[in-house]
Amino acid sequence: MRNSVAFLFCLVVSSFKTSAEYDGLINALTRVFIHNHVQTVTAVTCWPRDANNRLLLALSSADISVNFHPSVIPVHETWYRYGILVDVSCAQVATTLFQKASKHRLFNMQNDWILINSRQNESHSRKTSAIALETFEMHLSEAYVLPESNVFLFVDFAGGWEIWEGFKVGKMERIQVNRYGMVTTDKLNFEKNHSISFRSNLRGITLKATTVISEPNKFKGFYPFADTDLDTFAQMHYDLNMILQDQLNFKIDLGIVDSFGWNLGNGSFSGLTGQLQREEIDFGGIGSFIRKDRMTAIDYTVGTFYRQPAALFKQPPLSSVHNICILPFKFEVWMVTLFTFIGFTILIAFLSRTTRAFKKDEKETLNVLDSVTIVHGAICQQGYTMNLNAGSIRVAIFVLFLTAVFLFTSYSASIVALLQSPSNSIKTINDLVESSMTFSAQITPYSRVYFDESDDPLLRKLYDKKMKSHDKDMYTEASTGITRIRTEFHGFLIEVVSAYKLISQLWREEEKCGISEIQLFKLPILALAVVKRSGYKDILKQKLMQQQEVGLKNRIIRRWIPAKPMCDSSNRANQFVSVSIKEIYPMLQIYGFGLCISIIILFFEIAYNAYTCRSKTLHINSYLSVFRFMYNKRDS
Repeated sequence: MRNSVAFLFCLVVSSFKTSAEYDGLINALTRVFIHNHVQTVTAVTCWPRDANNRLLLALSSADISVNFHPSVIPVHETWYRYGILVDVSCAQVATTLFQKASKHRLFNMQNDWILINSRQNESHSRKTSAIALETFEMHLSEAYVLPESNVFLFVDFAGGWEIWEGFKVGKMERIQVNRYGMVTTDKLNFEKNHSISFRSNLRGITLKATTVISEPNKFKGFYPFADTDLDTFAQMHYDLNMILQDQLNFKIDLGIVDSFGWNLGNGSFSGLTGQLQREEIDFGGIGSFIRKDRMTAIDYTVGTFYRQPAALFKQPPLSSVHNICILPFKFEVWMVTLFTFIGFTILIAFLSRTTRAFKKDEKETLNVLDSVTIVHGAICQQGYTMNLNAGSIRVAIFVLFLTAVFLFTSYSASIVALLQSPSNSIKTINDLVESSMTFSAQITPYSRVYFDESDDPLLRKLYDKKMKSHDKDMYTEASTGITRIRTEFHGFLIEVVSAYKLISQLWREEEKCGISEIQLFKLPILALAVVKRSGYKDILKQKLMQQQEVGLKNRIIRRWIPAKPMCDSSNRANQFVSVSIKEIYPMLQIYGFGLCISIIILFFEIAYNAYTCRSKTLHINSYLSVFRFMYNKRDS
């Protein structure tokens, strides 16, 4: 009995390496950790104390911190690379650790897992691929080890160790193994390119995804059945998904919901975000906004497209903002013109008085009012009726009319353009708020939310003053809002994708020239979402970035997003636009003021005439009274 116990003890001891025999393995592990830029290592081994001390010394010499307590492995994502060394011969400890890692999704790109077996492997009699597959299936068959994981196995072979990687393309799929490289005590070789292509092949599995259709009653299917403007981004992301299928070799099971998902108040979400939170799907089939509340429940890959809502409106006519009669000339030109005509008035009056003094002819006398009349006639291109014989005055009047012709030509050329020009008076949100414009917004999944969540005082003022007071019409369909912009002084918050398409289809060319837009708020970029700590996050991210780099994303943008409608100035010049009452309103004001002033002057003239006639009558009566008195006195 005693002999049999001693035999079993010797058999167990002989199955483990001695402390000195770990030196080669420790050197190989150190080389791999240094190559992968690992900063901290947790070692879970059944090694002798002396072997652990050798491992600690080797890694510390390479500035890598080491601990031997599995409980300190961080369950959160670190900003540095973390290494975990596991001796799978410690069966119970390894099993518990792998269960914890699966629960907290620790098999990811941030953690480098290296599995070893300190027991002697029969690698000389068996293929290393068979040993690797058997080891992975034995310990990780139920683990969450998806393509994103970095799990490697050291398999002993003559002169060194082969490095094998293992992962599952799906949670319910079998482990796939691949030879990743080899390491010896003095060299390290990796087959990286082959590894990347190996992980990027999902071998035809089916991944579930969900897209959002905001107008399901108009939805007839994906391209080429895109009849709805609001779901353009669902169509664009569908194209991205089809390319992803080819890149990663998987099939997509695409579902449809009508909401991106909002926080229900108890930590759970509705719609697309809720499905990802409950892991009912693998990734989002449409990009959603990167919001702080959603990031607690889901992860994001990379940005795909931008939604660009903008407030579209027509600038008010220039005549409703400024007096266009004074706009053709700058202020200094008006001043120069005024002084020029005043100078002509003084010159003509001076020449007239000088001529009368030399010729002593009262008929050729022009007073100041006559000079003003002549200058006014020149300004209005009318002329004068006086017959002037003095050559100097004729030359002055000739120059006066020649000057007036050049000024009138410049003025009339400018006024024609100004009569039909839109203004540029609304440039900011505050200008929009203070204007008399009405305002509404397109019905979208986020328009109400972002107005409610906005803390911008100008946006709050816009919402309260322009929209809240018209609760019935504050949110309308895109076609209705675009029609109101065309026919009313109205502003409309709309997706530019929808707006550009409708404007291009419905508006005349000359109507596009007055359109303006103001961006009210900057929306975050859309990004494809995945479940929290998904094992597909990085490979999806890599392929989406590749689509952008090779131009596939830009091709999708050009296909689906129409260009901004441009104002064709040559076409506009050929269009006759009638002048409205707004454009001639200043002239009507001048007419009204002139009429009133002339009537007032008429009353003054009547009063003056009556006063003059009365004064003459009184004067005659006084003369008659004196004459009668003298006559009566003589008779007496």
